[in-house]
Amino acid sequence: MVGSSVKIRWVASVELSVAHAAFVVATAARCSDSKTEQLLVPPVTDINNRLLSASLDIGVFWEQYLMEVLRETDMQQACSIALMWSGCSEMQVETTSKAITSRLSDSRLAFLQRFPKLAEQLQLRAGPLRDRWETFGPGLLGQVGGKIWGEPPNDWWPPTIDALMVQPMRGGDGGYDAERHRLWMEAVLTDVDSDVPEVLRMAWLITRIAIEEYIRQKSSDQSLATPWSLVSIPLVLAAGAELELIRSDPLPIRRAMELWQIGDDATAKTLSSWWEEFEQTSTPLPAALKVLKQRLD
Repeated sequence: MVGSSVKIRWVASVELSVAHAAFVVATAARCSDSKTEQLLVPPVTDINNRLLSASLDIGVFWEQYLMEVLRETDMQQACSIALMWSGCSEMQVETTSKAITSRLSDSRLAFLQRFPKLAEQLQLRAGPLRDRWETFGPGLLGQVGGKIWGEPPNDWWPPTIDALMVQPMRGGDGGYDAERHRLWMEAVLTDVDSDVPEVLRMAWLITRIAIEEYIRQKSSDQSLATPWSLVSIPLVLAAGAELELIRSDPLPIRRAMELWQIGDDATAKTLSSWWEEFEQTSTPLPAALKVLKQRLD
């Protein structure tokens, strides 16, 4: 399936906005909305203290909780699953889940009092990204697919992607669930950095979904998962350059990795060097990935 055939279902997600905000505050991530942060600190701190007193992994809990909400799991069940992932014993899950769910409900109430018309606001805030995607999205995916395959297999791109828009808490953020063909992004009104526009983040998330599906279903070499995840970055940036969304030379690989929260400076340097060599040769991407893997090891 060519990139232009990927159907995007745009969703204004109130519940994921609530979970994402709690996640940002709970994990002490950089936050661009100090007022919301202050409202959520009391209930979220209580949750973290409860997790800490039970010797549970706080980071794992919040990561899994956010993923479960992305999968539309109800709050209490999402909490129970996240507790199990964070190391909670089955005997303690029910009691602990009730206590934490109560404070999650409090954080939800505080958040929705702050944004009483959130669904309508998210629909409006998603407008600029939706417009840019309709203009550039099919071309970006077409460029990426061509770079990987020449002629992509018919089933390379998912037929439908759910794109959940959430209230900005970090001034640009996103994630995905490859198995369910879902992504989420903060509905920022303008690009965080004009050198790496947000429409490229969306193309990158969709590319990650396609790559993970390919690895899970068809690849016999699971060890290439990390190289694949990194290569998706210059692939999307190169597509953006072809469509004149990026004008910098060389590609802003390190800046994209910073914005998209993947890798570190050393990894960016290795990836940038590898990409320059790859662009100058006719080496097929699968073979070149093995070279990148060796350099990363």
